Parts: sequence; structure tokens; C-alpha cells
Amino acid sequence: MVSTVSVCAGAGDSLLDNPAVLSSDVYITSDLRHHPASEAREQAALVGGPSLINISHFAAEWLWLDQAAAELEKATGLSVTVSDVNTDPWSFQVHRVGG
Repeated sequence: MVSTVSVCAGAGDSLLDNPAVLSSDVYITSDLRHHPASEAREQAALVGGPSLINISHFAAEWLWLDQAAAELEKATGLSVTVSDVNTDPWSFQVHRVGG
């Protein structure tokens, strides 16, 4: 049963020992490194802690850009444009070369 989820947009393994994260059932973030994630899983098995979900860094930050732009426009009166260029290095296709 999941009742509490912690989310950190971008790289979040520096927060694996944060009390809010530790008290969650699930922690969603990006760029989890092997050893910190392995240690967090071991600790969770021993004393409890969240299940980890590692998502694309780009995807974690892309979600809030339109809202941030709207808030910046409201606060500054400036026109803010969010680029629609996908810079996620993990979005690629493999093409077969030759026959």
C-alpha cells in the first residue's frame, strides 16, 4: 500500500537520507547512482524506507516548465517562452545499417 510519495525533480540521490524521503513509501527522482541507491535499498530492507523509482532527468524537470513560465510572466510582466526542444539524451532510436 502506498500512502506517501516523495518527488525530487532532477538528480535526487543526495536526499536519500532526508527524513521526508525516509518516511515515504515511494521516492521518485532522477539520476540515482548505483551505490547510493543500493545502500538505500539495503537500509530500507533493514529498518524501512521508500521504494525507489528512477526516471529520466529531463522528464522530471520538463513537467513544471509551463507553470514556471506562467509564474515568471505574472511576476515580471515579461514574455517567457519554454523551448520545445527535447534535450533528453536517452531519447534516441537505433537504426539498422545495411541489409
